[in-house]
Amino acid sequence: MDLDSSFSVNAPIEEVWATVMDVERVAGAVPGAELTEKLSDTSYKGVVKVKVGPLTMQYRGQIELVSRDDVNHVATFKGKGQEKAGQGTAEGTATVTLTQAEAEAGAAGAGAGAGGAEGAAGVVTTGVVHGDLKLSGKAAAMGKGVINTVSQQIMKVFAGNLQDMLSGDGGAGGAGGAGGAGAGNNGKGNALNGASLMAGAIGSMFHREKKD
Repeated sequence: MDLDSSFSVNAPIEEVWATVMDVERVAGAVPGAELTEKLSDTSYKGVVKVKVGPLTMQYRGQIELVSRDDVNHVATFKGKGQEKAGQGTAEGTATVTLTQAEAEAGAAGAGAGAGGAEGAAGVVTTGVVHGDLKLSGKAAAMGKGVINTVSQQIMKVFAGNLQDMLSGDGGAGGAGGAGGAGAGNNGKGNALNGASLMAGAIGSMFHREKKD
């Protein structure tokens, strides 16, 4: 299943890149996931919770940064997870690409949560995420349309949280992590790095959760 999504923030590309690639700093930017163990500088174990209407799924898994191009601002992640209750699985890769453009006068970046950021930066950085995801179990039965909707909602919250972080408001990791991310949940919650990787199923495994 191929899935594409994007986010935009009002900040220079180098600042956004450094933040997105810094797992410890960016933890708290995308709702629904929590990191439980750091295996290396590029590999982590975690838990992700995704809510779609009345259905909530939780996965335990691992995500790894497999390539990173600091010149062109492109990174590729690989992840896999197993449902905590059930036989469903999620596995795939996601490539994140950042580009920068001049900010339009009076316009705010998509999902920006801090009003003064645009005037300070004068530029908008856009991240495009292309995911190749394989699902089994309940998630697979929902179909691409539902999964894509959840992904877009996660990206919207990610953009707002990341904007707050870059603007110095510190705002990403608020309450609501227990509610997960997904359709019908527009609040800011606990999160991950890597820009909603795996379209909201695997991609959100960078934050921290208290171990069971």
